[in-house]
Amino acid sequence: MKYKNYYEVLGVAKDATKEEIRKAYKKLAKKYHPDLNKNSSESETKFKEINEAYEVLKDPEKRRKYDELQNAAKFQHGSDFDPRDFGYDYQTTGSRGGATGFSSDEFSDFFNMFFGGRGGASDDIFAGFGGNNRSYQRSSRSTGGVTSPNADIEAEMEIDLLEAFRGGEKQVRINTESGEKTLKIKIPKGVTDGNKIKLKGQGRIDPYTGEKGDLYIKLSIKSNRNLTLEGLDLYKEVKVTPWEAALGAKVMVTTLEEDVNVKVPAGIESGKKLKLKGKGYQNGSGERGDLYLTVTIVNPPNLSEKEKELYQKLKEESDFTPNR
Repeated sequence: MKYKNYYEVLGVAKDATKEEIRKAYKKLAKKYHPDLNKNSSESETKFKEINEAYEVLKDPEKRRKYDELQNAAKFQHGSDFDPRDFGYDYQTTGSRGGATGFSSDEFSDFFNMFFGGRGGASDDIFAGFGGNNRSYQRSSRSTGGVTSPNADIEAEMEIDLLEAFRGGEKQVRINTESGEKTLKIKIPKGVTDGNKIKLKGQGRIDPYTGEKGDLYIKLSIKSNRNLTLEGLDLYKEVKVTPWEAALGAKVMVTTLEEDVNVKVPAGIESGKKLKLKGKGYQNGSGERGDLYLTVTIVNPPNLSEKEKELYQKLKEESDFTPNR
């Protein structure tokens, strides 16, 4: 297995802030995006690597676990790395997935091993780094004077913003000690990032009691329909033409629930925000945020001769000069 230095992948320092990490990711993702580098396997590989690094470093809990590994392992990016040296039972079977989480072909073996991939002795293998490397001891329980690994396990699952908002059912496939299994999960309406769903009796078998633990699924909400979720507030870009921005207009905007007409004030500038109160995300307790629309003025990609003529007249007529 190859070791991944996610800080090096994004080109940021280990003490980089969340905003610095986000900016670095956006810059690199734009540079290596497949749409801009068609038929380039190198760019595609780099793009996946960038997304994997950001997936870990943007999440405080994943980043904490990864930092514990970095402090203990001290490997160079791309160097050979054997998790068994750190008390984890790694089998090079070529198959994805394990008792600790869901399979993912999107990210590397390194990611799947530590953040939802192959099974092993513990649901949190980073807990023991820097100590005796038997990472299950931190979450162990006593049974008749014998210490046994915690039979409960935790996995992460990404769900769509609309799935989280509306709730519903979702089927997932997991690998267990007795083989692959498909489970139906009920997602409550209005779950928020980090919420956990408990599936009773779907954990590991305790080797000393024979009882099965529980499976806890930690939910991660991804953006959808150009909507970004921050807390309970939603953010979306709304594009307007120069004449709509200058004269004012009504534009149709798609929210989580419906299409609404939004009044764009005359003279609005790019970057200004319009607030739609009560059109944000609603959690399970009934609390609701707002929707913020960030205005972006866009020009027609191809001007007709008539349009060029009108723009020329406007240029000659107007005496407005912005601060440069």
